[in-house]
Amino acid sequence: MKRNWFNMLGACVLPPLVGVGVCGGIIHVLKNHDMFRPGSVSLPTASTGKVRQGKLSETAAEIRAALPVDTTFEPMLPPRMPASAEKEALRHAAETAKAKPSPPTKPATAEPAMTPPTKPGKPAPVIAVRSPDWRPVLDPITEHWTRLMPRTDALPQAYQAVLNDDAAHLARLIAIGVPPDEMTLGGDTPLCAAVRMGRAECVRVLSLSGVDMNQPAHEKQPPIAIASLRRNVEVLEALLDAGVDPNTRFKTPVHKQVIDRCMIKDLRNAMESDRGITPLICCAARGDVEGAVTLMRAGAKPGLGTTRYHRYPINFAATQGYLFLMRVLLGRDPESEPDTLVTIDLSSQRAWVMKQGRIINSTTISTGRDGYRTPAGRYVVTDKHRSHTSTLYHVAMPWFMRLNCSAIGLHSGYVTGRPASHGCIRLPYEKAKEFFSQVGVGDEVQIIY
Repeated sequence: MKRNWFNMLGACVLPPLVGVGVCGGIIHVLKNHDMFRPGSVSLPTASTGKVRQGKLSETAAEIRAALPVDTTFEPMLPPRMPASAEKEALRHAAETAKAKPSPPTKPATAEPAMTPPTKPGKPAPVIAVRSPDWRPVLDPITEHWTRLMPRTDALPQAYQAVLNDDAAHLARLIAIGVPPDEMTLGGDTPLCAAVRMGRAECVRVLSLSGVDMNQPAHEKQPPIAIASLRRNVEVLEALLDAGVDPNTRFKTPVHKQVIDRCMIKDLRNAMESDRGITPLICCAARGDVEGAVTLMRAGAKPGLGTTRYHRYPINFAATQGYLFLMRVLLGRDPESEPDTLVTIDLSSQRAWVMKQGRIINSTTISTGRDGYRTPAGRYVVTDKHRSHTSTLYHVAMPWFMRLNCSAIGLHSGYVTGRPASHGCIRLPYEKAKEFFSQVGVGDEVQIIY
C-alpha cells in the first residue's frame, strides 16, 4: 500500500520538477549570451555638430538612420582637359568659325516658336517640341499608329511598315530612300511578309517601288506561290497587276514549313512527292473559286499540270468533289447556272436528261453489278470521246463521257435492264449517241438510288 502511494506521488511531482529544471537551464544559457549583456552592442550615433535644414521627403526616410546628419556630397564633375589642350581647342574652333561663312538666316516669320530672339552673347534657348497625345475614341488610330508603334533596329523600316499595315508610311519611307527589299535577319522580305499577311495595298506600293516580285523569302517559294496558299483575292490581283506570271511553278523541294501549313491531304502529298505545282493547282485543291477565276483571267492555264505525275487542276478539284470549281476549270462561266442535268437511277435502272427542268430524253441502262457497284453522288462530265477503249479491260466504249476524271462514265454497251457492268453506265447505242450530243463537258450528273 505504501509502495503504491510513493509511485503515485512520483508520477505527479516528478514531471513538473523536470520541466522547471530544464527551463531554468535554458534561461541561464541565454543570460550568458552576448546579445543580452547590457552595453555589449553599440548602435550607430549620428553627429550633432550641425543641424540638418529642411525636411526629408518620404522616400528619404529609409536612409535617415544610415546617413550622418552633417554629411555633404560633392557632385561628380567630368575630367578637365589640360590647359594647353583647352586653349588649342578654343583656338581651332575660332579659326574654323572665321573661315566658314555663316548660313543665311531665315525670316523671323518662318519659325517664330522655334527661334525666339535672344540677347547677344547668350545661347539660344532649346525648346522641346512635344508631339500631341493621342486621345482614345476621339482621335483616329491610323494617324498615330506609326508614332505609337515601338521601333527596333532588328527589323528594317519597310518591314515594320508592312507589319503595321501602313501603306502610306511605307510609301513615304521608300520616297526618302529606305530600301524596300531589305531582308530581316531571318531572311524574310517586306513583299513576302505583305503577301503572307494579306496586305494588298503594301504589295501594290512595293510593286511600284521596283522590287523583284518573284524574290523568295525564307519559304524559298515565289510570292505568288505563297499567295495561292491563302484565300486573298486582293493580294493575287496586286501581284498579277504587277506583271507576275500566273503559271509560276513552286520551287522543288518544297520547304517543310510550307507543307505543314497545308491542310489538304492531296495537296500535301503532291508537295512532297510531285513537282511543278502551279498556283492554279493550289486554288483548285483548296476549293478557292475566286482565286482560280482571278488566275485564269490573268492567263493561268488549266491544262498545265505537274511534271512528274501529270496531274492537272481539275484532278485536284475532282478529288475534293468541288463541282462548281470543276465547271469553272472546264471553261464554264462562273456567273452562269447549269441548265442540263443527267440523272441515273440505280433502283429502276433508268437514265434521263433534263434541260431547264424539262425531261428531253430517257432510256434503260445497266450499271455496275455486285462487287463493282456504281457509286452514288454528284458528278461533272469532265471529258468526252466518240471512240474510246478502256485501259483497264481493253474493250471499246463508244460515245464515252467520263465523270469527275475517274474510271467510270456513260458509254454505249450491252444493256440488260439490270446491273451488269464493271461500274460504268451502259446505254443503248442510239441513246448513247443522243446523250452524247445533248450533254456537254461541264454538265452535272447525279447518281441516285
